[in-house]
Amino acid sequence: MSYGPVLAQEVLTLEQAIRSGLENNFGIRIAENDEEVATNNNRAGNAGMLPILDLEAGKSYQKQNIDLDIQGSEGTFNISRDWAKSDRLGASAQLNWTIFDGLGMFMSKGRLQALEQWGELNTQQIVQNTVAEIQIAYYQIILEEERLKVLDENLEISQRRMDFARNRYEVGKGSKLDYLSAQVDFNSDQSLLIQQGERIQNAKVDLNVILARDVDADFTIGAGIKVDEDLKYDQLAEQLDRSNPEILKALQDHNVAYYEYRERQANRYPSISLDVSYNYNTRDNEAGQLRSSTIDGVGYGVTARWNIFNGFNTNRQVQNARIEHRSTLLVLEETKLLLAGDLRKIYNNYLNNLQLEKLEEESLIVARENEEIAIERFRLGVSNSLELREAQRNLVSANSRLLNAKFSTKLAEIELLRLTGNLVKSRP
Repeated sequence: MSYGPVLAQEVLTLEQAIRSGLENNFGIRIAENDEEVATNNNRAGNAGMLPILDLEAGKSYQKQNIDLDIQGSEGTFNISRDWAKSDRLGASAQLNWTIFDGLGMFMSKGRLQALEQWGELNTQQIVQNTVAEIQIAYYQIILEEERLKVLDENLEISQRRMDFARNRYEVGKGSKLDYLSAQVDFNSDQSLLIQQGERIQNAKVDLNVILARDVDADFTIGAGIKVDEDLKYDQLAEQLDRSNPEILKALQDHNVAYYEYRERQANRYPSISLDVSYNYNTRDNEAGQLRSSTIDGVGYGVTARWNIFNGFNTNRQVQNARIEHRSTLLVLEETKLLLAGDLRKIYNNYLNNLQLEKLEEESLIVARENEEIAIERFRLGVSNSLELREAQRNLVSANSRLLNAKFSTKLAEIELLRLTGNLVKSRP
């Protein structure tokens, strides 16, 4: 018995799902925007290494009542004018360039570089996490569809049992109780099948959400869960230290703290800057002793600044930065230890589930043979419905345990690859 109508649907491979997720997932797109901001901030000008140039220009007008008595060589004369106009035009260019600040600008540039690398690593981590989520959601659908097949097979057995019980009852060789019991179990198995169909649809919705596409988009996927059985712990442990984004981000945090510490130390040294300016001013008056003027010229010089005492604030800032630098080293070591512990536990889980798979495969063979014998015995009338129902349950249970073991092994494999940064080698 099959569940639901057969419709033409999109076939979604795991590779297509990952590609779609990398292109559309909201978390990845936000992380890429943050990375772009960090890249834009990593500029020499933002570190204070380039000069600052300001331009200013303006023109003003005035109207004034003027009444002046001016003493000249030939005596006093008067200048009187109502609402005499005057205007002024001014323009200037100011350039300031700090050429030494205790190497603080170079430390700032190093900090910005470390923050840019942190942004790249953060995007890589989110990409790895998203690909892991996509794979888990994809294999969850496969798991639920495999469970559906098990329940569908179980329903077929219940159908056969009900048919046997009805035929035996109708010819007077069986009781109505067996027939009614078979009907109840058949309806119960149908209910389980319908509920399993709902789980499949919900699992597809979960995958669509991760892929940032229409939640109602329907699709079919490839069958079966294939597990890589050749993962080696020593290789994974080496890749963990070298490629895990969380460890690498903690290392960049340590580098950022170092550059911040050096920036605080630079405040103890003097700063030297070059100043160059050009000024142009012109003025016209309708009345007054000075009727017009034009002044322009260049100014230049060197300025040195050195803070001698600021209430020990510089010492406090340097000490705090040094403590923060030490703390980031502790965080780095803690992160390494925690992830190494996670790797070891997940690898143990991976090995145990590989063993469980083999054990459950053997159990499934036995349970299937037992179910076939129970069906034949029930058909021949040498066993009751309880014996057949128990064989059914054992078969469903064995199938479920095998599927769960395979799924758990696959989850462990995905997590091992995520921890070691191997789910995605490069971003699209």
